[in-house]
Amino acid sequence: MTQSTVNPADGPSPPIEVALGYLNFSAGSPDPKFLAALNQLFAEAEGFPPYKSAAAAGSLPRVRTMLSEGLARLSGQRSAFADTRQAQAAIDLVFDHVLPSYRRFHADLLFHQGDDDLFRPLLVGRVFEAALAESPLTSAPDVATAGAIARLNDYVGHRPIPILRSHKHEPHAHERIRPTPLYVEDAGIGVGRYHDVVEVALSIIRDTDEEVLRWAHLDPDLLAELAFDPRAYDFDHPANKRPNYHFGQWDPHCIDNSGRYRRLVVQQVTLDALMERVENPPEGIAADEALFEGGAVLAGVMLMATGVSGWGPEAHDSCVSLGTLLPQIAAYRDEFYQRLLAQVDGAHGKRLRAEAKRLQQPFAAARQGLNAALTRRRAAQVG
Repeated sequence: MTQSTVNPADGPSPPIEVALGYLNFSAGSPDPKFLAALNQLFAEAEGFPPYKSAAAAGSLPRVRTMLSEGLARLSGQRSAFADTRQAQAAIDLVFDHVLPSYRRFHADLLFHQGDDDLFRPLLVGRVFEAALAESPLTSAPDVATAGAIARLNDYVGHRPIPILRSHKHEPHAHERIRPTPLYVEDAGIGVGRYHDVVEVALSIIRDTDEEVLRWAHLDPDLLAELAFDPRAYDFDHPANKRPNYHFGQWDPHCIDNSGRYRRLVVQQVTLDALMERVENPPEGIAADEALFEGGAVLAGVMLMATGVSGWGPEAHDSCVSLGTLLPQIAAYRDEFYQRLLAQVDGAHGKRLRAEAKRLQQPFAAARQGLNAALTRRRAAQVG
């Protein structure tokens, strides 16, 4: 068979070619085009949209098959894929070694997560980046796997560090994990259960008045990644007693050269509690209205989370405490909801304004629904 090269005039390459080109030639540097292509492959494997849990089940092996079959096909069609050993080595390393080993490494933290819920497309993309950085074609699988897992485990969250005899201790290695990305700058929103509500929330954030965003220390243009913490949430853990912590926080170790935080990590327990009302709208509320209200509450959650952390390490001086921050956060949170409510028109807006008058706060049903769901989860855990 005659091999050919890609003609730029033919338009954008299909996602499978973009993904495999990255796997075959990259050394692991982040590339949003690769993440977007892999995301699209997951969408095809899961029949997304819409999201269906049954369709998402077993998507990992289906995506692997798509990659392997695509690689075999391209090796006979494209001169650039005459040598596909690196791509095949990366595919084998990730699916046969890194993903299973990552689960075993975090057996205590991620025991409650199924593969279809944990290994979402943007996280799998990050796993490929880490694997490629370990030279899968020349490194022994066990060595490359250990190195990839060490690269992935870059987040611990809010954990007070004890100092004993002037020696500062570090969190246990198994406590560090990789948050599961929901959105990555220039790559888009990961397909799956949370896609639609994240899409609405980010749209609302981008349209929010700059004044409110400034109060909340959130610049949408500087949000490089939105992710969720996949660890089980312990409501009674001392580290989780901090007010607003169950809403999330800026990753304190993901800082750009200007000293600004770039990765926002929300708690999965909050996402799941919020999704209860989105996926099961109360009687009389349309699905699209419940989705918008869920997105509005997620946007509010994000604004509260960023306000606690501030835009960077230098955002709050030593005079600032949670006692002084919380009233400010409550004030701009209410202002955010009030301004958003004013923008909702039609029958939906009329219902929301009547609801706000009756329950004495904008978006009251959705906000109170989230709080009630979190309360039920806490009661089930500690009861």
